Amino acid sequence: MPVNRLNKRGVLLPPAVGYSLKVFYRILVSNRVSLRYYPRLIITILINLINLPFRTYERIFINPRFNKTPIENDPIFIIGHWRSGTTHLHNIMCQDPQMGYVSTYQGVFPDTLFNIAGGFLFRSFTKLLIPGRRKGDNVVMDSAFPQEEEFALGAKTLLCFYYFWLFPRKIADYYDAFVRLINVDNTRLESWKADYKLIIKKALKKTKGTQFLSKNPPNTGRIKILAETFPNAKFIFIHRNPVEVFLSTSNFFDKMMPSLQLQTISDEEKEQSILEVYTKLMQDYLVQKKFIKADNLLEISFDEFEMNPVQCLEKIYQQMNLNGFENARPLFEEYALQTKHYNKNKHSISRRQLQKVLDRWNFAMKTFNYKLSENIEITDE
Repeated sequence: MPVNRLNKRGVLLPPAVGYSLKVFYRILVSNRVSLRYYPRLIITILINLINLPFRTYERIFINPRFNKTPIENDPIFIIGHWRSGTTHLHNIMCQDPQMGYVSTYQGVFPDTLFNIAGGFLFRSFTKLLIPGRRKGDNVVMDSAFPQEEEFALGAKTLLCFYYFWLFPRKIADYYDAFVRLINVDNTRLESWKADYKLIIKKALKKTKGTQFLSKNPPNTGRIKILAETFPNAKFIFIHRNPVEVFLSTSNFFDKMMPSLQLQTISDEEKEQSILEVYTKLMQDYLVQKKFIKADNLLEISFDEFEMNPVQCLEKIYQQMNLNGFENARPLFEEYALQTKHYNKNKHSISRRQLQKVLDRWNFAMKTFNYKLSENIEITDE
């Protein structure tokens, strides 16, 4: 990719630009928008209104065509907490042509995908605005690159954990409501399942893939419902040293949230939310992984994958009984070579924060056999 493309600053907008008006309205009335973000809210609403006729057309005339289309191959779900290597694993596996995935564009405009006029307009708009690199971790961005489908899942049914990017004070509440699915009635749940299958079918069609590859961290706490919806689905769980996860997540939130939020949040609230959500997500995974068929779950560490990604992929393909590794090997090797010199963010942690992490996440340190890394600098404050 050209250097000038990588250095393009760009502007990120809340994914609600592609949501149904009903969903967007219900999110807004149940939260308080901070005054300083009113201009961003107005821009988001205007783009949403411009998109309205295009997404309405696709929902009425195009989406029904996918209803009778079967999902022939069982989906593969990459799961794990944010900042644990899920993006890197997803990106490299998507080099395999047989893998279908949700693109960044589809994540924001899931129902302006096959509408020719709308697709041209909003795809051009997305390319114009999207930064060359993601602020939180320097990962290269493009509207056609693989993305998490969680953004798209909230477009029509009011059930999406990533609403927290708009209203970060609700992170813990949204986890209970939209990951643990507490107090979600069957009607909404069935609608969410139908939306999920539709997203997968459209993604496969758009990317010309034959097997859907998901990377969606909130799914780490939704194993039970996913196993019911896709009984033979395969799951790849990737984990990383919890202290590194805490530092990387904190940095990611600090860099990304200012571009997306409609509500202010204090550093203390943000830190507490990170600690609470990780605790819930890992505990939910450990409790629910029993619902995955024994041969359909593989657990790997970020360190193992980072050290030798192609060898790790060979292990994944073998243990998951996936075909096509040798055909895709040259593509994996090329991608691994291109990202070999990727500069990761360097972190330090205060003794106060470290103690909080070790107190709250000690169960994960023990479960996945981690110790405090010598590469992390510990400061007095």
